Amino acid sequence: MSDSTPGTEPAIRYWDDVVVGETLAGFSIHLDWTAMALQVHGSQDWNQIHHDPDFARDSGHAGIFYNTGWTAGLLGRTLTDWAGVYGWVCKLSFQMRGMNMHDDTVSTRGAVTKKYIDKDGRHLVEVEVWLENDRVGKTTPASAIVQLPRASS
Repeated sequence: MSDSTPGTEPAIRYWDDVVVGETLAGFSIHLDWTAMALQVHGSQDWNQIHHDPDFARDSGHAGIFYNTGWTAGLLGRTLTDWAGVYGWVCKLSFQMRGMNMHDDTVSTRGAVTKKYIDKDGRHLVEVEVWLENDRVGKTTPASAIVQLPRASS
């Protein structure tokens, strides 16, 4: 993958360079009050479960938790950061099995599980990605299919 420093060409990940088993860099984010305000405002999901601790507890939860759109956004960013400027996320599927809550530190992770050319000649990579937090571990397992360009194209 080429560098993406200011003034240079954008990063490109080529299908030819992908190796089954390679890991995605991912990233981490601490879920403080600013992160909560940004996820509620950005998604415009005004349900009090996502921003009012007392309401969330009265509703039977341990506290506020982050919504589906936020979850999809973190997984999507992990994939697009890895895929580079010409990569295309064709499919993303995930299961929200645990909550990411205020004061958690959430990390995104991933690994390449398969690489192939489909019947239409697309160069595809299957990737397992997930969210995990420092409180309970893996909260959101996911799988994706990413289309990448060929180096020789």
